[in-house]
Amino acid sequence: MKILKFVVLFFCLLTMQSFANNLTLGVDYIILDKPLKDSQNSVIELFNVGCPHCAYYNGLLPMILEILPQDTKFLPYHLTTASRFHKEFSDIVVVALLKDKHNNTDTKSPNALYKKVLNYYFNAIHKERKNWKNAQLFLEDSYPLINVNQQEFQQLLNSKEAKEILQAMPEAMAYASIQGVPSFIVNGKYMIMSRNIKSLEDLIFKINVLLEK
Repeated sequence: MKILKFVVLFFCLLTMQSFANNLTLGVDYIILDKPLKDSQNSVIELFNVGCPHCAYYNGLLPMILEILPQDTKFLPYHLTTASRFHKEFSDIVVVALLKDKHNNTDTKSPNALYKKVLNYYFNAIHKERKNWKNAQLFLEDSYPLINVNQQEFQQLLNSKEAKEILQAMPEAMAYASIQGVPSFIVNGKYMIMSRNIKSLEDLIFKINVLLEK
């Protein structure tokens, strides 16, 4: 991973030179009309488990997180739609995030439980084409990933912390209508224009520049 980090940083330096340290408002990013609360020094990914582009970016996520500053928070926000099991998946992500918090595991850590959840369900849906018969079976697949049983899952989901996260997600997800998912919001107010992302290095560069604004 250290070699990978060095390679990514090397190409980021090349990208920085080509950009001459400038990003263009309206081309590289936009400023949200209403900044998200309590999101300073953070990167929020808006995604949906049924989105193939989100599945692709999930494969890049470890490299993105590897180069984020240590004090920068990463928050994965799942877009709940009317599609089958999407609400359940939002619940699973929130419980995994809480479990990581209780374990003192940073969201950027390669051992974060929510990452195991994302990897499993993206693979099951987009590669294995798994078809769950009902919502309970869909939920049960997450229990061993998060290291919980059904009772603990429900206790975490019904907690005040879980409800706060579930209330925060729709506020951010309202901006998904601008360009769809996946979308990246930096410091709660800068949304990177997905259609103009040229490469992984380009995305990482833009995130780092906007974190400094």
